[in-house]
Amino acid sequence: MAIPADRNVVQKEAENKLKYKRLCTEIQRMWNLKCTIVPVTIGATGIVTRSLRKNLEAVPGKHSIDSLQKTAILGTSYIIRKVLQCEARSVSGGDHCWFKRSTGKKRPVTGDIHIVL
Repeated sequence: MAIPADRNVVQKEAENKLKYKRLCTEIQRMWNLKCTIVPVTIGATGIVTRSLRKNLEAVPGKHSIDSLQKTAILGTSYIIRKVLQCEARSVSGGDHCWFKRSTGKKRPVTGDIHIVL
């Protein structure tokens, strides 16, 4: 499952298919099982691909696209709310929030505003 920016939904779906193709081939070879890749890609604001309904039909059980979209939107709003709260605390002189870079070290963002994601 992936939740990219809205303009990258179709690209991300194609990327995931390619990414897991080797794993699928390996499973077929090792255990002699049929393997299919079912990409479920929903944009950060709930945008879905045209093939999502068909992809979900391949998965057993009942699945609601509405509930998947709601989950993606709630996750996005949680991140935005957290960032805005950190900025408000930093401006008011409260606790400092930290922005985590890919190096794993905590470094403050320029100025007095620090963000945690």
